[in-house]
Amino acid sequence: MLRTVLEGRSPKAVTVAAVAVLGATALFGGCANSGSVASTTTAPSAAWNGNGAPPYLVTPATGTNITAAARNTSFICPDVLAGISVTSNNAPRQTSLTAGTAPWVSGNHVNLSRVPAVPGSLHLKSVFHVTVTGNSRVLTGNGIPSTPVGIFPIPSTSAAYSFYAALPAIGYPNAAAIPIAPYALQATLPLHPEVNATPTCIGGLATAITLTGAVWHAEIAPDSKGNVYNPDSVLPLDACQGHPYMGQYHYHGYSWKCFPAALQGTPGEQSPLVGYALDGFGVYGPRGANGQPVTNAQLDVCHGMTSKVWFNGKYQRVYHYVLNNEYPYSIGCFRGTPVQLPASMTMPGMTMPAGTVSSFNSAGPSSTRPSSTRPSSKGAMASMSMSNPRQS
Repeated sequence: MLRTVLEGRSPKAVTVAAVAVLGATALFGGCANSGSVASTTTAPSAAWNGNGAPPYLVTPATGTNITAAARNTSFICPDVLAGISVTSNNAPRQTSLTAGTAPWVSGNHVNLSRVPAVPGSLHLKSVFHVTVTGNSRVLTGNGIPSTPVGIFPIPSTSAAYSFYAALPAIGYPNAAAIPIAPYALQATLPLHPEVNATPTCIGGLATAITLTGAVWHAEIAPDSKGNVYNPDSVLPLDACQGHPYMGQYHYHGYSWKCFPAALQGTPGEQSPLVGYALDGFGVYGPRGANGQPVTNAQLDVCHGMTSKVWFNGKYQRVYHYVLNNEYPYSIGCFRGTPVQLPASMTMPGMTMPAGTVSSFNSAGPSSTRPSSTRPSSKGAMASMSMSNPRQS
């Protein structure tokens, strides 16, 4: 593990050291725009120097296309979007994002200081190992991060409680009652991944695994009407930008905020390796070789770039993904070939339970309506058919 952490550091720093898709996120006002695709306006990098907390996350506009690889968006597989449609009362299949209108969203900014975060800072038992065998990198653990997590089930006195309590969850009174539970995390990744000629769409919840022992989830959240949102724009997370889905804790958005010093890196220097995408390429923090934050304008359609980073024990020019504060924040699609995950890490297709919240106003839940159901897993908040990823 120490070797894995150190290999993510720049040469100078070596001497130093999550869902998702939430399948049932409620509708926060507005409907998907079937007109022209709107591009996300990127916030000026001068507003944040890549050190410490960014003041905001850039969130996409209504109409941002999610059916093709492009900057400032997520490239979602057609089967996933079809599954959302079927399990949302056969709502029209969405091809674009809808902008959230939660109280902490202003224009294209998610104002982090205004998010009513899930309270608590608990340290649960985390097990995580990275080993290299032949041409494979094997990641195993219990899915519990080494970073602190919020209190799940969410206390009813919390400002975040009403947002979750409005969502139904099979096996629990509501989504606020879902706990964090360990599971068998296992992924065998290529040690020397290769860039494909065409990007691969995201066909599942997990997109990458952090060196803290948890996963990142795709940055989409469908509601009972089939609309698709940026999760950060509609639901409060814990202080480390995470929450559980079916008991499985995962990160979204500004996920590196609670990472240990070894993964934060030295301010003003290149950010180290913080995890691995499912195609085997490394995921790095927000600062580039010049110590400044990497913006989406510098990244490709999958939220990655080719430049010199510390990878596989040496400083080399290689493709990698970058975490920053601009949507989709981590992985927008795969430049390599993502591996198949074991059943313990995949979510079964599920449907929206009856009584699913259908609309919210800017202050919180406002109304509910029945929705069709079929059996699903305990602790499931929603329904999406997550199929295997494929190239497109």
